[in-house]
Amino acid sequence: AQAIERTGRGVVTAQVTAPTFGGNSWLSHLTLLSGAEVADPDAYARDMQGAPHTLVQDFARRGYRTVALMPGLRQAWPEGAFYDFDSIVGAAALEYRGPEFGWWRIPDQYALARLDAMPRDARPRFVFFTTISSHAPFRPTPPYQPDWSRLQGSTPFDADADAALAVQPEWTNLGPAYGDTIAYAHDWLAGYLERHAADDLTLIVLGDHQPAAAVSGEGASWAVPVHVVSRRAEVLRALQRSGFLPGLQPPAGQVGRMRDLRGQLSAAFSIDAPRVDVAGLAGQRSVGQAAP
Repeated sequence: AQAIERTGRGVVTAQVTAPTFGGNSWLSHLTLLSGAEVADPDAYARDMQGAPHTLVQDFARRGYRTVALMPGLRQAWPEGAFYDFDSIVGAAALEYRGPEFGWWRIPDQYALARLDAMPRDARPRFVFFTTISSHAPFRPTPPYQPDWSRLQGSTPFDADADAALAVQPEWTNLGPAYGDTIAYAHDWLAGYLERHAADDLTLIVLGDHQPAAAVSGEGASWAVPVHVVSRRAEVLRALQRSGFLPGLQPPAGQVGRMRDLRGQLSAAFSIDAPRVDVAGLAGQRSVGQAAP
């Protein structure tokens, strides 16, 4: 909240109902991007056989370069061609050589720093970033590095990395670890806003599903928060007309299902000039190729 205020941006927040719970995040990714309910693997496979008509194409038609930033992608992903991103940046393209934080290896903060360092053309970018540092089992949790310039160097972290790497999952008590990963996400999100304080940047921050019941508890809601951070007042006002509320606190009710966000976001951005970077957090023409 302080970073949003310091950088002259506003934020609106809502809750939507996710199509999945505790896992299968790719179902939420396709639901968000396509605007269709994708609640099981069969629906996912059927949609993959159709012509792509997603939020990715919505922004591409408005002159954006579309990029999938996927640090968890470590193998061939042929179905990624469906989305028709201009480029997909997987784990190999990110060239991470720092300490490995669990099976997922690459800290979210590093992935964004590496994307920033890659060459780009003059077009605005729509970046679909599937974060992984908050993925189960949540340990070891990377430390936040305030000096973003160090992340790509030979010593990306201080001694706090050794302490973080030594902490193993406590399988019967995952809640505290999950909380730490969300705190880490808040840290790098705030740092990224400060790092781009002068840029015309919009962040769409979406929880793709609730954590497993071991964290969320019995009978937990399938609702997830979505925040839109921008200095584009027209975009924020349009989302408020859809039911979003100012601030970071999620309202008690939901503005609809996750599938409804595609239309709400498209409508909000269509009333404004398209020259704005949009980083959609939330999953190839050429797997793992970096040409953002």
